[in-house]
Amino acid sequence: MHHKIFLKQMKRSKKTILYLLLLFAVTAFFVTSVNLYQNSIHNLKVSEETFSTLAVTEIYGEVDKYGELVKPNSEDHIGYQAVGVKGYDVRDILDSEAVESYDLRSHYGAYIEGHPAMNYGYEEDISSGEKKDIWFTRSKNVIRFKIQGSESVELEYNPDESYKWGWRPFYLEILDDAAGFTSYPDYLPYNHFGFNKEAWAAHEEDIKELNRTDDTDKLIFYPDVEYIAILDRHPSWNWIGEAGTWEYLDRGLFDDQFAFDTPVQDYQSIRLTYDVSREERTYEESVSPFPIQRVEDVEKNPELKAYFEDIWRDISIQQYTHNVVATNDVTSVPAFHLGGAALTEGRLITQEEYEKGAKVCLISEDMVKNQKWKIGDKLDMKLFESEYIPDYDRNLYDQPIYDAEETPFVEEGEYEIVGIYSMFPTVGNTDLAQNTLEILPYNIYIPTKSISKEREPEDLLIHGSTFSVKLKNGKVEEFLADMEAKGLTERKEGRYEPKFTFYDQGYSAVESGLRSMNSTAKLLLLLSSVLLLIVCILVAYFFWQNQRQTVGIFRLLGGTKKQAVLSVLRCALILTVLGGATGGILGCGVTYLAGTGIMERNMEELETDMTGMYDMSGFAQQEADIRIQADPLATMGACGAALLYPMFLLGFAAMDIHKEPRELLPKGKS
Repeated sequence: MHHKIFLKQMKRSKKTILYLLLLFAVTAFFVTSVNLYQNSIHNLKVSEETFSTLAVTEIYGEVDKYGELVKPNSEDHIGYQAVGVKGYDVRDILDSEAVESYDLRSHYGAYIEGHPAMNYGYEEDISSGEKKDIWFTRSKNVIRFKIQGSESVELEYNPDESYKWGWRPFYLEILDDAAGFTSYPDYLPYNHFGFNKEAWAAHEEDIKELNRTDDTDKLIFYPDVEYIAILDRHPSWNWIGEAGTWEYLDRGLFDDQFAFDTPVQDYQSIRLTYDVSREERTYEESVSPFPIQRVEDVEKNPELKAYFEDIWRDISIQQYTHNVVATNDVTSVPAFHLGGAALTEGRLITQEEYEKGAKVCLISEDMVKNQKWKIGDKLDMKLFESEYIPDYDRNLYDQPIYDAEETPFVEEGEYEIVGIYSMFPTVGNTDLAQNTLEILPYNIYIPTKSISKEREPEDLLIHGSTFSVKLKNGKVEEFLADMEAKGLTERKEGRYEPKFTFYDQGYSAVESGLRSMNSTAKLLLLLSSVLLLIVCILVAYFFWQNQRQTVGIFRLLGGTKKQAVLSVLRCALILTVLGGATGGILGCGVTYLAGTGIMERNMEELETDMTGMYDMSGFAQQEADIRIQADPLATMGACGAALLYPMFLLGFAAMDIHKEPRELLPKGKS
């Protein structure tokens, strides 16, 4: 019961309240600073993991129309322009300490049997304002047909005459079509088949042969004669009946745009300027055959027969050809990085799947609409290599071009759909490539290694839409310094120069505020640590001084040194527990209130500054993961620091406990 003597003495002393308040205050301050520091470290880490910095690379040079280097002001020179370059050595760009990773994407066409490549559109009812889905074929077609009825049909050529679609309906009996559609329109609104005066005049002999007359101002079609024709893409398809079945939607004769047009093998008009070499383009200057022929004439002409057979065979694949992009990191695609595209269902391809070459894929919401695909479906794809890069300023319907002789299938397999992405207005801009930040609404993304025979790097086109470099956050200046030191950014005749546009998703805007909070937390932690140390020493010293007389009297009454020290220590531990616990509770509250207030103000300012400049999806994710709260382990550790007080108390006690009991009593009371 000897400890009760010390407890009673501690309760009677008015200084005990002061000691308790000091321990309470200093513990609360220390707990607050420890938690704020822990939060600042966590939040910096969240920002590092949430945001990434992308360097979009465009290759510029003094080039001709084929993208090949020429001397400035020479005959073939067209200017200093961004081009796609095969065989460009990117090792000097990647050999920088600031580079975290890179992605060199390659393009493929994918034949998916039974799934025609369609493009979405809609028509609006003028009276009700109701919108109705309409789908357009993304490829042209070839048909064999006869005219309906027993009399010939004459279609005059008069391009200067004002007319509406369907002004001269041209009724057909479709015998067969290359695309293999189960239903097809039985009429064609006459619109001169897209020929201007010059093109019509260039085909006068073809028109005479078709008509079997000398007339060149009209086309004459006869009953019971089979014709073959190349048709343009056309609208008015929709899902009718069971999923997977496309049927023609009859919208009337006055708003259909079903027309004859140039063949799909006319590469000159449908390939990107810089995706093939000069040699591969020489043959393209030849004139294509007239796109409407009598079947009997085609059969008699071996060259013409081979031409239409080739088109027919290729169209049977082309109509079901989808755009595929092989990537090692879809988040390195500028549109995904900047928020122009984002996952809306399922998941992204994992790093393990990229490394193992798993047969998985991501598709767009538009593809879900026009193919009725869903997460978990497996697409049986036959892939062929393509150098096609969409030219967004020209035609969003373009596809990789299939040619049985030039683009054989290189891979076949079932790819499981694991994620669905949606497209949004692109955030960000670049003065460099106009197409870099865009993607087709029908791209399918697959891991590069899922293709057994990967393309050699020197065979891939280096272009802003195919080559991305991820930098370590905050290392843009270091990266630019490295590029300048290597002379890569210096414009020189006879070589290509890389130019970079950087997108950090807002890390630069967030980092300064978080590092400022981290610095403040460090300062508070230092101050609270020093204050905790000083308070524990002073409270221990004065508490011992206050207990010396009780210890002396206790010793005179026969108490042992050990009993005295343990009793004093027990009183100190009681003060430590009370002060530490209440201080910890207060520290947690202060952490939440002060930290949340500061962070909310910072986030509001950042959100205002970032809106319109950065992709806010990354900011929203970071805001969701940001932490302003008391960590239980950190709080317990901080509260435990109050044990310095009884430890120092033991030190002071050790210096006096071996003295004679009378020496511990105040002078004049011995």
